[in-house]
Amino acid sequence: MKLLRNKSLSTQILILYELYTKHYSKLSPIAEKIGITQQAISEYTKKMKKQGLIHKVNNEYKPTIKGTQLLQTELTNLKKFVDDKIQKVPLVEDCYALAKTPIKKGENVGLFMENGWLVANANKKSPSIGIATTNAEIDDCITIKNLQGIIDHNIGKIYFLELKPDDNKVNIKQLKKKIQSLNIDKIGILDVLSKSTCYKIGIKPDFEFGVTDTAIDAAIRGLNTIILGNSKQLKESFKLFEEIHEKLNEKIKFELFSL
Repeated sequence: MKLLRNKSLSTQILILYELYTKHYSKLSPIAEKIGITQQAISEYTKKMKKQGLIHKVNNEYKPTIKGTQLLQTELTNLKKFVDDKIQKVPLVEDCYALAKTPIKKGENVGLFMENGWLVANANKKSPSIGIATTNAEIDDCITIKNLQGIIDHNIGKIYFLELKPDDNKVNIKQLKKKIQSLNIDKIGILDVLSKSTCYKIGIKPDFEFGVTDTAIDAAIRGLNTIILGNSKQLKESFKLFEEIHEKLNEKIKFELFSL
């Protein structure tokens, strides 16, 4: 965004805006209004006159047609830039959380991510705090308002594990050892082979449908997930992950491996 990076252009736009919206016969009030020195406003206006951006009409400084066009163009570009970015940085003024301690209405609480869920604790300090709107007992759902700060949590990781059976059998011992070596919170399966394999390992999958989307959501909530599937299914899952991942502001760590 050129307007934000270029100090000279930004100052010119501020000057043009003042001249377009108000009446000025002297330049000193503009300097004070936009926070530059008298010498600076004099140098800027001299340059802008040479560029054909401003002129004097009936003893008042005014933008020329060229100056007005520049003002409109840059403000329009700025608006588009801000509108696009603001959608990616939503303002959250209140939220729901699970009470992890008894909480009184009006009490300050600390907010944390715990097992993928937002929890409120009256006895712990946190980078993110808010005010309870009602009384709550442990595990009650409570509304928190006047949020401040950012919740401290790490983005989780997704492991894509390709199963390659030999005569429809998977090396169960090797797979179980691999899963136990990872810090896994959730397990997702993509097909019958992975479902059968989980039975043999003695573990229950956490999700069987919408696996890729669910794993991404879990990672954003700070959980580590392993996705099991045969070559074809895992390839399709990873392709979908890449498409979604490209659009995320916070990137998710991932790892692909096979047995």
